[in-house]
Amino acid sequence: MRRFYLSVISGQRRGPWAAFLRGFLACATALYVVLHGARRLLYRIGLFRSHRFPCPVVSVGNVTAGGTGKTPLVEFIARWFARKNFRIAVLARGYGRVADGADDEDLLSEMQLENAVRLAGRDRVANGRRALADYHADLLLLDDGFQHYRVRRDLDIVAVDATNPFANERRLPRGLLREAPDALRRADLVVLTRTDQVTPAELEALRARIGPAVETVHKPVVVRNLSARKQVGLEWLRGRSVYAFCGVGNPEAFRRTLESLGAEVVMFRAFDDHHAYTAQDIRRLGAEAQEFMAEAVITTEKDATKVSPEGFDRPLAALRVEIEVTRNEELLEERLLAVARDIPRRAPAPIGR
Repeated sequence: MRRFYLSVISGQRRGPWAAFLRGFLACATALYVVLHGARRLLYRIGLFRSHRFPCPVVSVGNVTAGGTGKTPLVEFIARWFARKNFRIAVLARGYGRVADGADDEDLLSEMQLENAVRLAGRDRVANGRRALADYHADLLLLDDGFQHYRVRRDLDIVAVDATNPFANERRLPRGLLREAPDALRRADLVVLTRTDQVTPAELEALRARIGPAVETVHKPVVVRNLSARKQVGLEWLRGRSVYAFCGVGNPEAFRRTLESLGAEVVMFRAFDDHHAYTAQDIRRLGAEAQEFMAEAVITTEKDATKVSPEGFDRPLAALRVEIEVTRNEELLEERLLAVARDIPRRAPAPIGR
């Protein structure tokens, strides 16, 4: 369904039916813009209440619907504060939740941070109160919070994917923009992701459009062999035929990364962002991996939280990527240090689970 939707809004799908759908979506966009603007106005004039927490709040969000590489950026910032012995609580929506209560962005368990906890749920004010009362958090990290006006923040960071910064420049649902690009002026800091996957000319044009920004790449760091329950080096992928699948906002970025590491991608299947895998999905993936004679099956860490190696007759692995800053690192440090200075110092201690 998502692929059909994207083909319609991009103009790739032709014909009178596709034209009708684009017209209908354009009308729906007008309604979306009015409702979003009215909601923001109601918060601004105080008819809707924004909650102020007695600790700093950092938000990481975007202006497009998915695919900006926001999750590794949230992890990067959580690590930054954790290294300074602050207690961090990540407040997330919890997309892609599965039966055991986990969700596809719950990567804190892989980070092995004793002083960080992640609370998922729609009511982030309630979860923020819980983080302060139960975990004594020093800092709240709001995941996907740029349009979440119920929580006031001290630092608004917006991630922009250099490979597809503003989609087709149209607002939802006619396009993929949650807000117009000029909403970036509201942000305290813009972080460009995947800057190594565009040409220098494209990157220069993006710099001219958005102004000063921190530039980053998604750096592959390790392969987690889920079947063997161990980590292996990136060389494990070189020359190996793999069946790859993912349910992320920018699947082509994952494919390009695998190919850049020397993997032979014999088949690639992309699901909708935050896809919740069913038993039927797993059977299909396993059968296709067998059909294409792949030596291994590989996915993203985000998807690995929702699948089990027991469903495959060959090794299942997950590629771990981390954010690496390549330009204007001092700008990011300056903003994060300003927040850190507002946190009262107390004896470091594990946050508890």
